Amino acid sequence: MNQPNKTEPVPPEPSEPPDSERRRIGKVVHDDRGNASVSWSDAPADYQRPVLELMEDAAAEPEQGFNPYGLGATGPHRTPASKPSTGNTTRTDLRKLSDWIKVMREIEQRKRNGGEQD
Repeated sequence: MNQPNKTEPVPPEPSEPPDSERRRIGKVVHDDRGNASVSWSDAPADYQRPVLELMEDAAAEPEQGFNPYGLGATGPHRTPASKPSTGNTTRTDLRKLSDWIKVMREIEQRKRNGGEQD
């Protein structure tokens, strides 16, 4: 039990705040390969952090989010009346590719066999 006539020793004030309360400024830096990292430095005593806040008039009017899968999607390069693009308009004939691969394998086989023909 605490007795009223005894006083507990008061711990001395630390000269520097603990790490959790220390104010630091982070700056993004890039090394010679272009990799980004954060360089930390102590903030000056008179440093004022910028205040970030929401604008009230923008929050008053709810907006619909962009749906990339929506059929009626419009963009700077499309008008609502235009048909969606199907992508590449030229088709690759895979049979020709298959024939070419077979010919290349035959040539490699002939080279391995010393130029003999079957």
